[in-house]
Amino acid sequence: MPGQPAIQARGIVREHRPPATFLVELANGHRLFARVPFRQREKVPGIRPGDEVSLEISPADFSNGVLVLKINRNENVK
Repeated sequence: MPGQPAIQARGIVREHRPPATFLVELANGHRLFARVPFRQREKVPGIRPGDEVSLEISPADFSNGVLVLKINRNENVK
């Protein structure tokens, strides 16, 4: 369904899958694959398992998402 806005969510990285793909678990226990867009790989530094991240999920497909930023405990880093 074109034109629908993406769903904003936060989750915790559970696993790294090359290239630039991560298994992320949301607060409700749902797990999905999240990727980092090629042009933004420099803006999202060193993501590791256990890091909290913000992501966008398509309303049409809840199994894949796009990482928007890594959330530090003290401040947001873009």
